Amino acid sequence: MKTQQALGHLRWLSVCLSLLMSSFSWAQASPSTGWLTNPEHDAVKVKLAVTGEFNPKTRVLPALLTVQLKDEWKTYWRAPGEGGIPPRIDLASSKGIERINWHWPTPSEYYVQSIRTAGYKHQVTFPLEIVVSETTESAQLDAVFTLSSCTNICVLTDFPLQLNIDVNQLTPDSEQSFAFAQAMSQIPQPLGSAEVTDADYNADDQQLSFVLSRTSGWDSPQVFVHSDDKQLNEVVFKLVQQRVSADGKRLTASFKASHWLELPELVNRQVSITVNDDPFSAAYTTQLDRSNSTTTNETLNSMTIWGALFAALLGGLILNIMPCVLPVLGIKVQSLIANSNASARQVRYQFLATAMGVISTFVVIGALLGLLKLSGVRISWGMQFQNPWFIATLAVITLAFAINLFGLYQIRLPQWLNQWALKSQRSSLLGHFSQGVFATVLATPCTAPFLGTAVAFALGAPIYLLLLIFFGIGIGMALPWLSIAALPQTRKLLPKPGPWLKWVKPIFGALLLATSVWLFTLLTPHWLEASSESTSADQSSERPWQTLSFKTIHQAVTQGKVVFVDVTADWCITCKANKLGVLEQEPVYSALAAPDLIRMRGDWTVRNDYITDYLRAYGQYGVPYNRVYGPGAPEGIELPIILTSEAVMQAIKEARNE
Repeated sequence: MKTQQALGHLRWLSVCLSLLMSSFSWAQASPSTGWLTNPEHDAVKVKLAVTGEFNPKTRVLPALLTVQLKDEWKTYWRAPGEGGIPPRIDLASSKGIERINWHWPTPSEYYVQSIRTAGYKHQVTFPLEIVVSETTESAQLDAVFTLSSCTNICVLTDFPLQLNIDVNQLTPDSEQSFAFAQAMSQIPQPLGSAEVTDADYNADDQQLSFVLSRTSGWDSPQVFVHSDDKQLNEVVFKLVQQRVSADGKRLTASFKASHWLELPELVNRQVSITVNDDPFSAAYTTQLDRSNSTTTNETLNSMTIWGALFAALLGGLILNIMPCVLPVLGIKVQSLIANSNASARQVRYQFLATAMGVISTFVVIGALLGLLKLSGVRISWGMQFQNPWFIATLAVITLAFAINLFGLYQIRLPQWLNQWALKSQRSSLLGHFSQGVFATVLATPCTAPFLGTAVAFALGAPIYLLLLIFFGIGIGMALPWLSIAALPQTRKLLPKPGPWLKWVKPIFGALLLATSVWLFTLLTPHWLEASSESTSADQSSERPWQTLSFKTIHQAVTQGKVVFVDVTADWCITCKANKLGVLEQEPVYSALAAPDLIRMRGDWTVRNDYITDYLRAYGQYGVPYNRVYGPGAPEGIELPIILTSEAVMQAIKEARNE
């Protein structure tokens, strides 16, 4: 009996020893840091554990780095987007470890006030490959894991990762090995059901453009770009536009490349494209080619150039009847009537001087835009009206001219300047030349029909064509002045001077005074430092407009809704005319209130890169710009610069697929 009891005790002792040994073996097989937290930021905890499956040939030990985040906290992908810092591991104090190969699961996109980031919420597991040096059998991981986590605030937290790794004592742990295999299955790989059919880089706009084709079609894809090229580490790829073709099989995505210093050359560089269209997830590496859409000598044929020149001439001519320029033209005609006794030669010289002021100013504007373009500045039509100093200067000048027309004082040039001007003419031509300059400067916030086409062509073309197109715009705007200069006798068709003329100058003075007041009102957003709110929804009106957002447009269209986009600016007279004459009139006003229609506005009064990128995506460089999206037009229907009720209603109808 005692023998049996002794044997029983021995069996239990053996079991306990076996459990103890297996526990010790498990500890050696799968060392782990356990869950690590920081008392100053308990919203995040991390854990590093190895699988124990050490490969003596490759010297690789698989591991899992798990991050858990509470509530709405998120962390970032390897290329965080427009903001954020990717997680990183500093191995400086480690011994016997060459490097860590990091694998990244497919991220999700997140938006904070139109700023797009890529990352993860709740929990993410990064599969790692710890590469152990060939010269050691016992390695010491003494690293610092730095993690950025954000909600409406961001916190940067350091976690110490410390493990002693004896490669001779490691044995596989089935649970950790399974978890590692599961995590690796979440890493996007190239899939044959989709492919990158086009990958271009346009150096002029610093934009990357990708076309991805998928046989089964796209639903709600998210596209991310990064590069493993060390020279591109600091390059940020900002999503500009993303759209799916009408048949759903072609996905086009454009990204703006930027660098905090100088942007490196991107042509012929390798980039990786990760696309997530749940449950589809894949990643493709491709080489960037020089964009075929870049305007070069080879791609610009004579018909395109002549068409752009015709649009420039016509657009410049129409500028004369825009509210910005009409007062100056009226003042010029009034002076012609008042000086009916002037000789034909004097009239010719005066109007030629004004025409030269118009043409030369447009050429100077073109040259300045060309220089800005070459220096990498993002150029656009009317961009100077986003500068408060320019607006203030112009407001003071128009106010001075208005007061002068009221007869309260006379603007006189310095005596030496008058004497210089009188050497060649009895009456100085400098004043007439300055009228042309002044009219041109006032014209720049206006976007006339055909003008947008010409300017878009010019700003995307080589410098010599840019200057040619702006010269054409100047000729077009100067045509009325040139016509009178060529045919001075046409002044006989004008009314005869008389007492009625004494009322004309005050009328034009009132128009210029109104222009000056309008210019001063444009300073309000700058005075209120509202630049950070320039893309926020317009909540001041009875019917608020949503913030301009590519993501919201895409989501709304996939839900079967119609989106009406209005890109506008306070300094844009044409925008005001569209709003008062069409958008706030029936039947458009009621159509924009339909329950299936979303009103979306981008306010470009103050410089805003997001809105600039939106305009560039459609080859536009100025406002107003209106576009309608919907199930029948997922890529959008572009509306004319000067809106009509018929055009808006027809676009909404087509977007609904009616």
